[in-house]
Amino acid sequence: MKTELRITTAIAAALLAGACSQQNDDDWGETAQRATAICTDRNGQRVPDANCQQQRVAGGGGGGAANAFLWYYLARSSVIPYYGDRVGGGSFQRSANTPYFRAPAAAAMTRAAAISRGGFGASARGFGGGHGGAGE
Repeated sequence: MKTELRITTAIAAALLAGACSQQNDDDWGETAQRATAICTDRNGQRVPDANCQQQRVAGGGGGGAANAFLWYYLARSSVIPYYGDRVGGGSFQRSANTPYFRAPAAAAMTRAAAISRGGFGASARGFGGGHGGAGE
């Protein structure tokens, strides 16, 4: 019986570890498979690439004050931020002789807000039909 419990515990721990690592990957967004240009607003937050359409990906983002949107350049294997997230790990200056590509469609995501679906919280005090603690 003890052997069965150990195996069950080991399998449960392995499944839990696998689920946790998958969750962490999802939290960080898509990884660039090649040098990637993404569009940002002047506050350094990612916006849809269509906002930078008038500037060429290969030609640079242009740092002029008139540009409301700028290209931001990420190296291969960089994390591509979600729309609305602050960019980091790259540069507004492109590297010389490096071809940049648009972010893949899979990276065109907005981070979802937390959704509350009940559970324990404030409603737990009424669980089981009772009101209040032992003193009532």
